[in-house]
Amino acid sequence: MKKGLTTNGFVAVVAATVIAFTSAVASQPVISKNPTIDWKKAESNYIIALNSDNLGIRQSAATYVAEYQLKGAVEPLIALLKTDKVESMRMAAALALVSFDNVTARAAVEEAALYDGSEKVAKFCESLLEASPNKFSALE
Repeated sequence: MKKGLTTNGFVAVVAATVIAFTSAVASQPVISKNPTIDWKKAESNYIIALNSDNLGIRQSAATYVAEYQLKGAVEPLIALLKTDKVESMRMAAALALVSFDNVTARAAVEEAALYDGSEKVAKFCESLLEASPNKFSALE
């Protein structure tokens, strides 16, 4: 295994990612204040994008699902976290899932931290859980 980032460096990168992500989400307008957008249709389209063959589209969709808090996409994100073959996609799904105040979403990330076949993904999930509020925990 390559040395790469130290554990402290890895945690710092994850913490910076979480901070950047949460500040980006916090700076977005509340979706209910924009009546011109059909959020059910948008959610449906983002769920379709989560199933794309194109990795960039899947990762982008995960980011926007979290940004707009499209709760109907939690289960598709969990499915990606559990089954996607690409580590970076599983990490994007985990990052999106921790943004939801949802026990099921958090439990999926906790499970990935324990059981993902990739040490990189497992450590990333563990760092996300440490960096995010522990409102919901299936393991406690």
